[in-house]
Amino acid sequence: MTLARGDETDATAAGASASPSMNAERAEDAEGPFSTDGTLTVAGIGAGLDAGELCSGTGGYSDIDFGTQVNITDAAGTLVAVGSLGLGEKTVLGCEFPFTVDDITPGSKFYTVEVSHRGGLTQTEDELRAGGLAFTLGD
Repeated sequence: MTLARGDETDATAAGASASPSMNAERAEDAEGPFSTDGTLTVAGIGAGLDAGELCSGTGGYSDIDFGTQVNITDAAGTLVAVGSLGLGEKTVLGCEFPFTVDDITPGSKFYTVEVSHRGGLTQTEDELRAGGLAFTLGD
């Protein structure tokens, strides 16, 4: 969001006072760091568990568990934010882990989201801002 001088002049002419600090705060809110959220599902694991029970990655997916790091890098490959997986829960598809990543630096042409060392998936800033990302590992 940019503030044009014409807007400030119009507001002042109408009897309202334009506060520079208030205008700066509004611009910062629109352009400042943002958050995203989503889920990572490890397909086909959790056999024998009922839906909703806690679960963890097993076998070749033992690195996927509560607290596993979620990295977000910008187009230049610079790490711009870090989050972690929440508790895994058994679903029809496997074991689903929620995640939230806060304080993502805005302004990159694209971002890469990577959980553990599993390779990254590319997202636009709009996709990250919208949240509700859904990634799947396995079959």
